[in-house]
Amino acid sequence: MPSLESFEDGRPSYKCVECKSALSLSKLPGLNFAMNPYRGCAHGCAYCYAPYVMRVPMAEWTKVSVKENMPAVLAREVPRPGVVGLGTVTDPYQPLEKATCLTRRCLEVLRKAETATSVLTKSALVTRDLDILRRMKAVEVGITVTTIDDELGKALEPGASLQSERLRAARELVDAGVPTYIFLGPIIPLVTDDRLDDLISAIADTGVKRVMADRLNLRPGMGARITEALARADPSLAERAAPLLDDPGHYSSVMSRIEREGKARGLEVSRAF
Repeated sequence: MPSLESFEDGRPSYKCVECKSALSLSKLPGLNFAMNPYRGCAHGCAYCYAPYVMRVPMAEWTKVSVKENMPAVLAREVPRPGVVGLGTVTDPYQPLEKATCLTRRCLEVLRKAETATSVLTKSALVTRDLDILRRMKAVEVGITVTTIDDELGKALEPGASLQSERLRAARELVDAGVPTYIFLGPIIPLVTDDRLDDLISAIADTGVKRVMADRLNLRPGMGARITEALARADPSLAERAAPLLDDPGHYSSVMSRIEREGKARGLEVSRAF
C-alpha cells in the first residue's frame, strides 16, 4: 500500500476503510449486483456523474477510500445467482489498484465462486489480471473509449489511461479469449465525433464485436468543467463545442453515424440505458 505522503501536493489522496457488505442490488440493465472496491476516483473525468449519484462535492470525490476488507466480505456473500458488475459507480482499475491489488483479489474470489462478472473500466491495467479473467467461468470486460485523440482524452480524463492504451488493452483481452466490448461514451460533441470513422475503424481493429454507445447527460456545472478542460487543449474547440453539449439533435446525428459506420465494419452497436 502506498503511503499517504505519496499523494500530497494536490494529487488525489486516499484512506483505508472497512465495508460491511461487498454486493449491493443493481438496477442497471444486465446486472443483478454492483460491487465497487473503491469509493471516489482519481481519474478526474470532467464529465464524472458519480458525485451527483453519491451526493458529494466533486472535490470530495477525488479523495479515494480503499475498502480493504472487501475480498473477505465478498467471500462470505458469494456465490449468488446473477451477474456482479464492477465499475458501476467508480473505476475498479484506478491508479491505486496498481499498488493495492484490491480489485484483483476480489476477482479471484468471484472466480472461485464461479460468479458471473461484468467489468467496466477506462484503464489498461485490467490486462494485468488476464491470468484470472481468462479462467473465469462467465465474465465480460468493457473498455470505455471517448475519442481517437489521446491529447483530448487526457484533457477530459487526466488520471485515466490514454485512449490508445485502452484500445491496445481491448486487443489483448480479445486475443486472450476474454469476451470484450467497447463502451463508447459519453459522446462529447466535436470530440467523440471528430474523426469518427478513424475511431470506429480503430475499435473494429481490436477484434471486439460489440459497441455500447452513450450520449452525455449534463448535470449542473458539468458543462463548464468540460469546456474548461477542452480549453486547456484547444480553446477554439471548447468554444465551438459548448453550445452543442445540450443539443439533442447533435447527439442523435452522432449516434446514427456510430450505428451506421459500426455496422459497416461488422460491429453490433447498441445504445446504453
